[in-house]
Amino acid sequence: MQKEPNGLLAKTFGNPPVLMMSPNARAWRAAELAAANGHTTAPALARIYAALAQGGELDGVRLLRPETIERARTQESLGDDKVLMMVSRIGLGFFLPPAHEPLGPNPRTFGHGGAGGSLGVADPEARVGFGYVMNLMHTGRWLADPRPRALLDALYEGI
Repeated sequence: MQKEPNGLLAKTFGNPPVLMMSPNARAWRAAELAAANGHTTAPALARIYAALAQGGELDGVRLLRPETIERARTQESLGDDKVLMMVSRIGLGFFLPPAHEPLGPNPRTFGHGGAGGSLGVADPEARVGFGYVMNLMHTGRWLADPRPRALLDALYEGI
């Protein structure tokens, strides 16, 4: 959290006040904070991204239309993110990897990182989805966490 109590970062993550351990509290899990309290397992997260990587449908269940997925993969914004304090590339509802930090060998992957290092990735070229969640939260930037990066690299080595 930045030192300035009325700064953008403090207003974003401190209204209401959020402690790093709050996600483990029953009240946090019961709250409806759409941008902050998604809870899932790694297989379930990977399944969602697998559907996105396969045209938006998996086992007869459609999540998104192919044209919506294409919009998700198209850059809408690029620049300094004043909240995350890093350069962000964003498509429609998903992050796009910056050139210096790819998410696999295909440049048009897309996904989203979460607090502590969780990561979901869709790669339509390889037709693969990836999901990583953890028990111990990482305190660095979402793409800098070495744990999901190593697993993602291993996934691509295996396909």
